[in-house]
Amino acid sequence: MTEDEFRELLDRHGGDLERWPRATLREARRLLAQSVAAQAMLDELVAIDLALAETDGEATPPADLADRIFERAFGAGTASSDALTPDAVPFPGLNRPV
Repeated sequence: MTEDEFRELLDRHGGDLERWPRATLREARRLLAQSVAAQAMLDELVAIDLALAETDGEATPPADLADRIFERAFGAGTASSDALTPDAVPFPGLNRPV
């Protein structure tokens, strides 16, 4: 299994390897034993999953968040004047280290 294949499987099946198809587990575990990059990919996804689980569905993004992101990314002038700043935290509970 390549690192690209591993990333695709992570995207498709998530960070809990026990939920992966049995046919892929052996190769995935072999890659994890050999590849620091694959370990980092798994760690990143598990951290994201844990952070999302902590919100318990309580975090609600600001109504104009999509417009502000678009404005920041493309400078299209479509967002409100309070565009995201580097210190803006749209989800206050998710800004702590994992």
